[in-house]
Amino acid sequence: MSPSFLAARRNIARAVVASAICLAALSVNTAVAAASTSPTDPFAAQQWGLTAIGAPQVWQFAQGAGVTVAVVDSGSGPHPDLTNNLEPGHTFFSLIESDGAADVDLKDGHGTHVAGIIGAVTDNGIGIAGVAPKVRLLPIHVLDSEGSGDSRDVARGIRYAADNGVRVINLSLGGSVESTSLTSAVQYAVDKGVLVVAASGNGFADAAPKWPAASDLTLAVTSTDINNNVGVFAQRGDYIDIAAPGVNILSTALGGYKALNGTSMSAAYISGAAALLFSAQPTVTSAQVRDILLRTATDLGTAGRDTTFGVGLVNLPAAFAELFRLFPPSVTPTFVSSGHIGDVAVGSTMTAAANVKMQWYRCVSQGAAATEKPADCVEIKNAVALNYQTTVRELRKFLRFSVLLPSGQFFSPTTVVESGVWAKAPSVAPGSRTSFNALIGTASKGTISIASLDKNCTVKPKVVVASTTSTGCKLKISVKAAAPFPALGFTMLLPIN
Repeated sequence: MSPSFLAARRNIARAVVASAICLAALSVNTAVAAASTSPTDPFAAQQWGLTAIGAPQVWQFAQGAGVTVAVVDSGSGPHPDLTNNLEPGHTFFSLIESDGAADVDLKDGHGTHVAGIIGAVTDNGIGIAGVAPKVRLLPIHVLDSEGSGDSRDVARGIRYAADNGVRVINLSLGGSVESTSLTSAVQYAVDKGVLVVAASGNGFADAAPKWPAASDLTLAVTSTDINNNVGVFAQRGDYIDIAAPGVNILSTALGGYKALNGTSMSAAYISGAAALLFSAQPTVTSAQVRDILLRTATDLGTAGRDTTFGVGLVNLPAAFAELFRLFPPSVTPTFVSSGHIGDVAVGSTMTAAANVKMQWYRCVSQGAAATEKPADCVEIKNAVALNYQTTVRELRKFLRFSVLLPSGQFFSPTTVVESGVWAKAPSVAPGSRTSFNALIGTASKGTISIASLDKNCTVKPKVVVASTTSTGCKLKISVKAAAPFPALGFTMLLPIN
């Protein structure tokens, strides 16, 4: 295939640039910084696309860690909002092939913009947030500084990515004629379990289908705006699979940040979305991820699949709900508690989900792990952290620790009853004298009283004297009522050894 394949892609890029909204001056910087609290990136409030696809809602479950996305484009970087996520890149251009070519996006900036949408570092106090902020990005340089190149170089780049462990390949490029070498390379990647995402093209409604998006092997992506209208530049056709934000998309650029329009941007959103699913469930296949994204999209336009939006707008919360339905998390939260009122109980979520929602409960009776809230359990207000310091409200109750995932809520088994008085000394020596306070612990400020029930220990004022001839004694412990605690007490067997 001649270089005209990517020259046509450059025509797409020119349409993008012509309608671009350059935010280099960032005149709304102050307002954005004030409005953006989560994530902390100062321009996150301008990233309407993140909210449109529900990315922040699923970051508590996955952020792309453990997944590599190949950006087959004009190179990616250098850029401070990408550096921590960039792998050493690779160049395939004409007769040139070289390693370590991450910083090759010299003029066009297209690959840098695409990479930022997929995986700009989040919560680093600068710039923007990526869809998958902890993903690894593999830049594969196949286009020159004007955005032109040869489909054979793209094909070599795809094969290289497939051989180097990527789960997703992003192709924000295309041409009007199918390339045999390119289709063969895409087939090679798919056969190796890689999801190949392609921009559907910016040639407007009457343009011929763009390749490789027109291939059934790829996931072809069109563009929507903030009002869920199709981008005016977007092509139409049966080959279009799904839609994603692609109008006024702010992302990383050479020297700063800028907003661009195009299906190139939309493809990047889908690549980031797929990376989140792979990250949340490493055993899911590319075919399953493709199916999940298509089946859970929000229908737009004509009911059902159509030639404008495909199946509709990608919907990450719905996609994650379906992922967890297909792959139910095996979660049994647990906790450790001394059973002493006033001590800290320490929970364990037993799940890799980030920022999982947690909740403590107080229960009347003991019980095993559960997936539904036991009827005798009451939610403890504001007890939503990993640790919980018990109070008098838990007296003679049992604790449960729970985690909430899209697939449901999971409750720990109970442990010991929470007590306001307890034995501190496990045993005493024959003939020893042990003070009440050394023998007994209590959360109450009430006066401690001790009586010997078998006369093997002698109780004197605030002191217990152990027998020299017995192996143990039976003691009755009482603690006088002292608000907010009632009268407390228990009977204990004290070993003497």
